[in-house]
Amino acid sequence: MQGKCVRLVRGDPAKSKVYFDDPFEAARLFEDQGAECIHLIDLDAALGTGQNMNSVRKIITGLKVEVEVGGGVRTFEKAQSLLELGASRVIFGTAALQDPALIEHAVCSCGSERIAVAIDEREDKATLHGWKDQSEMNYLDSARMFEKSSVGTIIFTSVSVDGTLNGPSVEKIINLVKTVKVPIVASGGVSSLDDLVALARTGAVGTVIGTALYERKFTLEQALEAIEKC
Repeated sequence: MQGKCVRLVRGDPAKSKVYFDDPFEAARLFEDQGAECIHLIDLDAALGTGQNMNSVRKIITGLKVEVEVGGGVRTFEKAQSLLELGASRVIFGTAALQDPALIEHAVCSCGSERIAVAIDEREDKATLHGWKDQSEMNYLDSARMFEKSSVGTIIFTSVSVDGTLNGPSVEKIINLVKTVKVPIVASGGVSSLDDLVALARTGAVGTVIGTALYERKFTLEQALEAIEKC
């Protein structure tokens, strides 16, 4: 956000904390520590207040690790440009709910493995426009819709716990894994190694970790070791 590496609490831009002045430094640190994929979100683009393409470009082109990019990806052209830049996967959010045909087109053109959709859930409903607006669609129904579009990955975030270090919404993730066959990546609320083990046991294929690493609740090396033992 605004060129810096930040974390939000419950998706609220008014409750942000800066961890690095240069996001590239954070990404390089994670790569050095053994990360296999960097989860990169342009928060200004997601909120419709600007964009951080210089930072996004620097991270994608400056690292060897895979980088998945989301935030304000609302056209096929933007998705295509990010993939051509070197992103391993692009993440559609609001556009996926508002224009399912766009997702089908992206999957057909780019391949399902390179297209992900984000379900950002609050009070069991999928949210829109950088979590500011709440749709009338239940998050499980949205997952079923995305499955029909043959997306390669669903990234699920429970907005109510995101950035809080209060623990993930394990039950909702279990329900999601049981509802669709699309691989699920869980996000939001991770605060301990026990949380990671619990998420691994849900059947989710991966977990996004943000605040817990920045606040040094554990190291990335410890996280990888915990998952290997599951």
